Amino acid sequence: MENVGEQIQNVLRSWGLEGSAAELLKDDPARPVYKIITASECFVLKGYSCETPETTIESNVHAHLFLGNEKALAPRVFPAKTGAYYICEQGYWFYLMEFIEGRQLEETPEDEYRLGQAARKLHALQGYQEKSPFTQSKQGYYEWFRDRDFVKEFDAILDAIPDFEKLDQCFVHTDMGPHNAMLDKDGRVVFVDLDDSGIGSRYLDLGWPFIMQYVDFNHDTEEMNYRFDLAESFLMGYYGEAGVSREEFDLIFYGAEQMHISYMQTYGPYAVDSLWKILNFGMEQKETLWNRIQHNGSFSC
Repeated sequence: MENVGEQIQNVLRSWGLEGSAAELLKDDPARPVYKIITASECFVLKGYSCETPETTIESNVHAHLFLGNEKALAPRVFPAKTGAYYICEQGYWFYLMEFIEGRQLEETPEDEYRLGQAARKLHALQGYQEKSPFTQSKQGYYEWFRDRDFVKEFDAILDAIPDFEKLDQCFVHTDMGPHNAMLDKDGRVVFVDLDDSGIGSRYLDLGWPFIMQYVDFNHDTEEMNYRFDLAESFLMGYYGEAGVSREEFDLIFYGAEQMHISYMQTYGPYAVDSLWKILNFGMEQKETLWNRIQHNGSFSC
């Protein structure tokens, strides 16, 4: 971005905040994020290159209006002086959000328990209609990895995964982990980064961390271990003392498999073999996790 200072002041003028200090939080040319500091309060200004479709920005803003402004589970968004909640300035979309005072959640049993509780609240919300942009269909993945030695095993995994569009639909985050949640100064869990939020599969949302996060992969040695403590604490937070049924547990793991697969081309062709190993290792931990849950009788956080 050229002439950053001048551009940001032009943007802030739309909210009547010109002259405020701007601190760059995320130095991404396609998606810059700024902390805006006034004499009395702080805000977050989020930008997107105008190569991003306007429908995506509208979806993000609507998710914040619902989850933040109405339900207090995400940062609120603020209208510009025109009444619009986003603007276009010098090739970027911008919208202004509440700055959450607090800390990012961490990968600890205590914070995973909190995250599970917050996820339960999120999935119980009613009244939102817009579908998540994140695809629930597995069909497109069958086109991947045709030249890989593991293609038959890969297809067999896809064959076993259910059609999530036919299962429980609710408000979902789609990338729900400690990296996208804050604990505010009042002890409230607040979700951030709502880029793909909307109505989608509960089991894909719940499944995301069970391979993507809970498999601890050492990139130097390629050694792996599984964070059973985090997985159990998250499930305890979500399901409480009643625990998770075997049927739901299976669906969550199918969701974990599909969510991991959806990322297997993200990091380039050289990462595919490692991601395939992570997928298989994560799947191998499923019965061990289930047996731990049954043996413990209840979860501990």
